[in-house]
Amino acid sequence: MGELNNQEPITPEEALKLYTNTLNFNVISRYDPGIKQLLCHTSHCVVYKFNDESQEWIKSDYSGTLALYVRDFKVPPSNKQLSYQDLQQLFCYGLILLNRNNPDCFSLGLLPNKITKHYFPNGLNDSSVSEMDVELNDNLIIVRNLLGEIYGLWVFNEEDRIKLFKSIEFCLNSDAKLY
Repeated sequence: MGELNNQEPITPEEALKLYTNTLNFNVISRYDPGIKQLLCHTSHCVVYKFNDESQEWIKSDYSGTLALYVRDFKVPPSNKQLSYQDLQQLFCYGLILLNRNNPDCFSLGLLPNKITKHYFPNGLNDSSVSEMDVELNDNLIIVRNLLGEIYGLWVFNEEDRIKLFKSIEFCLNSDAKLY
């Protein structure tokens, strides 16, 4: 196997991981050109959405590779009333599911709660949802976005599930400073 920067030769497993990460990065960049760095991914995830009326999880048509990544974000001017479109530019992290079932991909922008509270103290459009939330419940990673929507991410691999949950939790609770 070849060498990388005159280091020890890489193993076939490391080469496959490097290839997979590069491929995932390139595919994600087609959907979100703001991708800067791939943090973690899992090869099999199914997205569920929580229905408030029926109090049930509804399986979506999203199934495939799920990736968490760092985004290139833009800090809005401090004197501007922020809109939903501004929020799209402010997301520091992204979750994307590369769908095997159809061409539509599931994506969710993530923003540290400290920043959300700074820019949206009353929630997005005064919704009173001023922070995102994540929890691990059995086999689901449950994420609530700034619109109050609740998604369940069923990750097949337990090790990937725990790593992804801890990574999302870190992204939401990190002490990032944008202002």
